[in-house]
Amino acid sequence: MNISKFRILIILSILLLIGGCSSKEKTQEEKNKSAILSVSKCSKLYTVQYNIRKIITYEDMSAFESSLFFQKISIPIPGDRKIAIPVDATIKAYIDFSGFNESNVKFEGEKVTVTLPDPKMELTSSKIDHYNEKEFRSWNRTRFSEEEKRSFLQQGITSIMAKMKDTDIIDRSRTSAYTALLPIFTAVGYSPENITINFREEIENNKHEEKTIFDMYKESNITK
Repeated sequence: MNISKFRILIILSILLLIGGCSSKEKTQEEKNKSAILSVSKCSKLYTVQYNIRKIITYEDMSAFESSLFFQKISIPIPGDRKIAIPVDATIKAYIDFSGFNESNVKFEGEKVTVTLPDPKMELTSSKIDHYNEKEFRSWNRTRFSEEEKRSFLQQGITSIMAKMKDTDIIDRSRTSAYTALLPIFTAVGYSPENITINFREEIENNKHEEKTIFDMYKESNITK
């Protein structure tokens, strides 16, 4: 064997040795753990935003109340006052992945099922459209106070939240989460058709119930 061939053989041996000593490819279990860690780093994922406008109406009839022979009586007083208040509210739904872990994921061969953390919802802004506010009152009645208007605003927000059960907020949240998480699980070897992403069964089955919606709601003090 001449020197040039010997050198080539030595170089090839070194390359094979380096290749053999390099880190082995990650196992599927290691890839799965890596995917779970990546999801947990997503933190808060905003999934849906609703911009809602509602007209709150209120009519106030005045009455004189007294008692006669131990019975309460109410006598209407002429004159009333009415108000129509446009309210604008922005509501965002989100999923908090900070507590996401192995219990949220089930791996079965080529399939993976993800149970998402419970969706949350927050009121990010709300205000009265004072410019388009309409108030009607008789000459003998006083104007509505700002305190009364704030009370009407709170009532309006409660009504808006109750109506959220008639929207597709749960379905849209799930779809948005699927879009966000799909690349993470396809990157570790799972086909899109084998990836299932849902909320807890209780939420899926009761997504149009008021209780489900109000359980999602996070109180905030930003009304004005």
